[in-house]
Amino acid sequence: MAIIGPVRLSRITVFAIYIVALGLTSLYGMLVLFDLDVTTLKSSKLATGTNTCAYTCKEARGDSAQIRLLERSTEPIAYVVGSSHGAKVVLPGQCVCVRAVVPAQSFDTETINQADMEEYEPVPGWPADSLIVDLVMQSSQNNAGTHDPLYLNARVTVSVDMRAVARNQNYNTRVYEGSAQLFDPGEYALDARIEFRNGQWNAEPGQFTPELHETHMRTTLVTNALVQSTVHVERDLKHPTYLQRHQNLPLCTDGAASGRWIPEKNLPASWKQWQYMHPAEDRRVWVPYHCRLRRISHAEFVFHMSRSWPSVHWYGDSNSRRTLRPIVQAGQWCHTNNSMRLDCLCNDAPKDLFPSEWYAHMPVLHWYRIHTQGVRRDEIYADLRLKEQPPTDPRPILDKDPIDNHTTYGPDYMPPGYRLRDDYFDLYYLFTRGTLDMQGRHWMRDITQEAIAPYPNADLVVFQMITWDVAFGSYSTFARSVELLARRLRNVYPHAQFVYRTGPYWCCRNAEDQQKKYSRLRFASFDAHARAVFRRVLSARIWDVSGPSSQRPPEAKRNPENMPCLSAHSRSEFVHLDNQIFINMLVNK
Repeated sequence: MAIIGPVRLSRITVFAIYIVALGLTSLYGMLVLFDLDVTTLKSSKLATGTNTCAYTCKEARGDSAQIRLLERSTEPIAYVVGSSHGAKVVLPGQCVCVRAVVPAQSFDTETINQADMEEYEPVPGWPADSLIVDLVMQSSQNNAGTHDPLYLNARVTVSVDMRAVARNQNYNTRVYEGSAQLFDPGEYALDARIEFRNGQWNAEPGQFTPELHETHMRTTLVTNALVQSTVHVERDLKHPTYLQRHQNLPLCTDGAASGRWIPEKNLPASWKQWQYMHPAEDRRVWVPYHCRLRRISHAEFVFHMSRSWPSVHWYGDSNSRRTLRPIVQAGQWCHTNNSMRLDCLCNDAPKDLFPSEWYAHMPVLHWYRIHTQGVRRDEIYADLRLKEQPPTDPRPILDKDPIDNHTTYGPDYMPPGYRLRDDYFDLYYLFTRGTLDMQGRHWMRDITQEAIAPYPNADLVVFQMITWDVAFGSYSTFARSVELLARRLRNVYPHAQFVYRTGPYWCCRNAEDQQKKYSRLRFASFDAHARAVFRRVLSARIWDVSGPSSQRPPEAKRNPENMPCLSAHSRSEFVHLDNQIFINMLVNK
């Protein structure tokens, strides 16, 4: 039997270990010397979609002297940390840190307005100044000097969430930082703007609502070559997020998957229509980084719902009503021939929810039976408790989705194998105004065991809120109410699964009604709190409808033709995208 004793190392072995250790130390020193973050090495592994950028700004090095100088600046500046005499170069999946320095605001007594005379407080934990910062692809040129056709004129945009950081307090400035993970190859430049100063983005009830006046921030300094605003992402043909490899990714089951917008004409010729989403009005397609979305027909959606979630209870405001419009109409948004008319892009009032001969006084409480062909005429106003419940269609599906390039996979496309089926699920919809008690509706009265007793027990509960609370509510009251609301939902629906639908993305415009306290950060802060509560209390899955809109190019975010709808409503093209994200989340396995 062998006996293992103390290990003795020769002098040569000890010297070899010393050399290896010294080499590792030197490698770390070289990273610091050349201003490369250790976190970028970690994030260069295959991306999983998690927050790999959490420590990017904390570990960014080499610019403390610049910060001290910039804190004395008289104008706002935003730049990429670590740039030196040109674009910072990173690999796909690596993270970069963006920093902004905002000096104190000086007032001219002749131009001071009412908002400047009031005191505003930001939501706790959120910045005083509202900065909208994007990294926007300017060129798809690669290391060889040629342009990648997949990203030609793509204008891929990555939004950077900025947070306040503690810095030198000797100067009356605010310093903000944010990090972004970049995947698509090309050169990116900063687009940085100030929306509101000094907490004015969070006007509470009773306060004057300031108007939005965007101010561009400087992103370069002639006097300081180390202050740069560009990042170059090298091309890696084998990286899983490279667009040519997208169809190798798994199907999306996450309703909050990050992604980017790609011009439809740039997509690989081998892609079929059913393999990507319906394009937006600018013909760009939402393409997630880490999973793939497919166009799922209304019929296939109903088939899966009838087996997994045959009864759905849905609470929400007019944004939910718009979501449900194509669901009750078998994928269609507008029943007129001209789908580009403004009333087809935006209008979803009840009188337009169905063709005119269907509509007679839609009741406040809606109970729909959603069939393969949509809602049936004889069931719209009927008491479904008195109608016979048809059994689940037992017939097998022979032809799910023919794979060809000759079929137009529009929102109302019906795969041949589903056309003769009669699958269905029940949907109970109650119009709510978030946590507010307004116009006769309030969750404390409406969400009770007694209120839902007449309807089938819910397998799935979808809850959408935010819009009314942001418009008319107080954040402190909202924060308390969301906790109580989530607990009530758990008590009323002890066995159901939950989906939280986020609030809409609001950007770059004033509300049509000054009584509404709309702002981008106000929507974001209310939504972030509700997401956290619904996850913690209800283990809710998140259906994010704001993420894709936040990643649109700056010009698309601000084009008035892209936002003709009032009341924080999206155009019908985005309703279809939002619905497909929801449907993919539920159907894909």
